[in-house]
Amino acid sequence: MRLQKSFMMLGILLFIGIFITGVANAAPDMSQWEGKWFSYKVVRKEIAFDGSIFMKDSVKESGYLKIWDWDPTTEKFEIDVYFLDNDVWKGHTEAIDFFAGNDLNFLFVLKNEEDGFEFVALIEGKRKNGIVSSAKVTTFGGLVLNVDGNEYRAGNLVLTGTMVDVSKVKIPTGMILH
Repeated sequence: MRLQKSFMMLGILLFIGIFITGVANAAPDMSQWEGKWFSYKVVRKEIAFDGSIFMKDSVKESGYLKIWDWDPTTEKFEIDVYFLDNDVWKGHTEAIDFFAGNDLNFLFVLKNEEDGFEFVALIEGKRKNGIVSSAKVTTFGGLVLNVDGNEYRAGNLVLTGTMVDVSKVKIPTGMILH
Protein backbone atom coordinates (compact mmCIF):
# COMPACT_ATOMS: atom_id res chain seq x y z
CA MET A 1 0.00 0.00 0.00
CA ARG A 2 2.79 2.40 0.89
CA LEU A 3 4.55 1.55 -2.38
CA GLN A 4 1.37 2.32 -4.36
CA LYS A 5 1.07 5.75 -2.69
CA SER A 6 4.73 6.47 -3.43
CA PHE A 7 4.26 5.61 -7.11
CA MET A 8 1.06 7.66 -7.25
CA MET A 9 2.80 10.67 -5.67
CA LEU A 10 5.78 10.24 -8.02
CA GLY A 11 3.39 10.15 -11.00
CA ILE A 12 1.61 13.32 -9.87
CA LEU A 13 4.91 15.14 -9.33
CA LEU A 14 6.16 14.00 -12.74
CA PHE A 15 2.96 15.24 -14.40
CA ILE A 16 3.21 18.63 -12.64
CA GLY A 17 6.89 18.89 -13.60
CA ILE A 18 6.15 18.19 -17.26
CA PHE A 19 3.30 20.72 -17.21
CA ILE A 20 5.47 23.45 -15.61
CA THR A 21 8.33 22.74 -18.04
CA GLY A 22 5.96 22.97 -21.00
CA VAL A 23 4.54 26.29 -19.79
CA ALA A 24 8.01 27.67 -19.01
CA ASN A 25 9.29 26.78 -22.49
CA ALA A 26 6.28 28.19 -24.32
CA ALA A 27 7.07 30.96 -26.79
CA PRO A 28 6.16 34.50 -25.76
CA ASP A 29 3.61 36.55 -27.69
CA MET A 30 5.45 37.36 -30.94
CA SER A 31 2.60 39.12 -32.75
CA GLN A 32 4.48 42.45 -32.53
CA TRP A 33 6.66 41.15 -35.40
CA GLU A 34 3.72 40.83 -37.81
CA GLY A 35 4.04 43.32 -40.67
CA LYS A 36 7.79 43.86 -40.20
CA TRP A 37 9.99 44.00 -43.33
CA PHE A 38 13.66 43.07 -43.61
CA SER A 39 16.18 43.51 -46.39
CA TYR A 40 18.46 40.48 -46.54
CA LYS A 41 21.56 39.06 -48.19
CA VAL A 42 22.40 35.38 -48.53
CA VAL A 43 25.69 33.82 -49.58
CA ARG A 44 25.83 30.08 -50.21
CA LYS A 45 29.12 28.34 -50.91
CA GLU A 46 28.67 24.84 -52.21
CA ILE A 47 30.45 21.95 -53.72
CA ALA A 48 28.53 19.95 -56.29
CA PHE A 49 29.12 16.45 -57.59
CA ASP A 50 27.48 15.50 -60.89
CA GLY A 51 28.45 11.83 -60.85
CA SER A 52 31.91 12.33 -62.31
CA ILE A 53 33.51 15.58 -61.09
CA PHE A 54 33.31 17.98 -58.16
CA MET A 55 32.58 21.65 -58.86
CA LYS A 56 32.66 24.64 -56.51
CA ASP A 57 29.77 27.07 -56.69
CA SER A 58 28.85 30.29 -54.94
CA VAL A 59 25.36 31.76 -54.96
CA LYS A 60 24.51 35.28 -53.80
CA GLU A 61 20.97 36.50 -53.33
CA SER A 62 19.45 39.61 -51.86
CA GLY A 63 15.90 40.74 -51.40
CA TYR A 64 13.24 41.36 -48.81
CA LEU A 65 11.23 39.31 -46.40
CA LYS A 66 8.06 40.17 -44.56
CA ILE A 67 6.79 38.53 -41.40
CA TRP A 68 3.03 38.46 -41.87
CA ASP A 69 1.71 35.97 -39.30
CA TRP A 70 2.56 34.50 -35.92
CA ASP A 71 0.81 31.29 -34.83
CA PRO A 72 1.22 30.82 -31.06
CA THR A 73 -0.18 27.27 -31.24
CA THR A 74 2.53 25.96 -33.59
CA GLU A 75 5.09 28.63 -32.56
CA LYS A 76 5.70 29.44 -36.22
CA PHE A 77 6.01 32.63 -38.21
CA GLU A 78 4.79 32.82 -41.78
CA ILE A 79 7.07 34.94 -43.93
CA ASP A 80 7.11 36.01 -47.55
CA VAL A 81 10.49 36.07 -49.28
CA TYR A 82 11.06 38.31 -52.34
CA PHE A 83 14.16 38.24 -54.57
CA LEU A 84 15.27 39.18 -58.07
CA ASP A 85 15.75 36.31 -60.50
CA ASN A 86 17.09 37.45 -63.90
CA ASP A 87 15.73 40.97 -63.25
CA VAL A 88 12.25 39.62 -62.41
CA TRP A 89 10.91 39.83 -58.85
CA LYS A 90 9.76 36.48 -57.46
CA GLY A 91 8.19 35.62 -54.16
CA HIS A 92 7.20 32.65 -52.07
CA THR A 93 6.00 31.87 -48.57
CA GLU A 94 8.05 30.05 -45.92
CA ALA A 95 7.47 29.05 -42.32
CA ILE A 96 10.08 29.63 -39.65
CA ASP A 97 9.99 28.00 -36.23
CA PHE A 98 10.54 29.91 -32.99
CA PHE A 99 13.40 28.08 -31.27
CA ALA A 100 14.30 29.98 -28.09
CA GLY A 101 14.42 33.47 -26.62
CA ASN A 102 12.05 36.25 -25.70
CA ASP A 103 9.74 38.60 -27.60
CA LEU A 104 12.62 40.89 -28.65
CA ASN A 105 15.66 38.63 -29.14
CA PHE A 106 15.13 35.09 -30.32
CA LEU A 107 16.47 32.20 -32.35
CA PHE A 108 14.49 30.72 -35.22
CA VAL A 109 14.93 27.74 -37.53
CA LEU A 110 14.20 27.71 -41.25
CA LYS A 111 14.09 24.38 -43.09
CA ASN A 112 13.65 24.71 -46.85
CA GLU A 113 13.22 21.17 -48.08
CA GLU A 114 12.71 22.20 -51.71
CA ASP A 115 16.09 23.95 -51.99
CA GLY A 116 17.76 21.65 -49.45
CA PHE A 117 18.97 24.14 -46.88
CA GLU A 118 18.46 24.64 -43.18
CA PHE A 119 19.75 27.24 -40.75
CA VAL A 120 19.33 28.78 -37.33
CA ALA A 121 19.35 32.58 -37.06
CA LEU A 122 19.13 35.17 -34.32
CA ILE A 123 16.85 38.20 -34.52
CA GLU A 124 17.96 40.99 -32.22
CA GLY A 125 15.36 43.72 -31.87
CA LYS A 126 15.27 47.13 -30.21
CA ARG A 127 12.25 49.02 -28.92
CA LYS A 128 11.49 52.70 -28.97
CA ASN A 129 8.41 53.93 -27.10
CA GLY A 130 7.31 50.30 -26.60
CA ILE A 131 7.37 49.43 -30.32
CA VAL A 132 9.95 47.34 -32.17
CA SER A 133 11.89 50.03 -34.02
CA SER A 134 14.86 48.14 -35.45
CA ALA A 135 16.22 44.63 -35.72
CA LYS A 136 18.93 42.61 -37.36
CA VAL A 137 19.10 38.97 -38.42
CA THR A 138 22.26 36.86 -38.33
CA THR A 139 22.72 33.15 -39.03
CA PHE A 140 24.83 30.90 -36.88
CA GLY A 141 25.66 28.28 -39.40
CA GLY A 142 23.59 26.94 -42.19
CA LEU A 143 23.69 23.76 -44.17
CA VAL A 144 23.06 23.18 -47.84
CA LEU A 145 22.39 19.57 -48.72
CA ASN A 146 20.53 18.79 -51.89
CA VAL A 147 20.13 15.90 -54.26
CA ASP A 148 18.64 16.72 -57.65
CA GLY A 149 18.70 13.79 -60.05
CA ASN A 150 22.35 12.76 -60.26
CA GLU A 151 23.69 16.02 -58.80
CA TYR A 152 24.63 16.26 -55.15
CA ARG A 153 25.30 19.60 -53.40
CA ALA A 154 26.67 20.37 -49.96
CA GLY A 155 27.89 23.59 -48.43
CA ASN A 156 27.15 26.42 -46.05
CA LEU A 157 24.81 29.38 -45.99
CA VAL A 158 25.18 32.82 -44.40
CA LEU A 159 22.21 35.17 -44.08
CA THR A 160 22.24 38.73 -42.75
CA GLY A 161 19.35 41.15 -42.65
CA THR A 162 18.13 44.46 -41.29
CA MET A 163 14.60 45.59 -40.51
CA VAL A 164 13.46 48.31 -42.95
CA ASP A 165 10.47 50.59 -43.23
CA VAL A 166 7.96 49.48 -45.87
CA SER A 167 8.71 52.70 -47.80
CA LYS A 168 12.24 51.34 -48.46
CA VAL A 169 10.96 48.10 -50.02
CA LYS A 170 11.64 48.19 -53.77
CA ILE A 171 9.38 45.37 -54.99
CA PRO A 172 6.31 46.16 -57.13
CA THR A 173 3.21 46.68 -54.95
CA GLY A 174 1.17 44.16 -56.97
CA MET A 175 3.81 41.52 -56.21
CA ILE A 176 3.23 41.54 -52.42
CA LEU A 177 1.75 38.19 -51.37
CA HIS A 178 0.39 39.14 -47.92
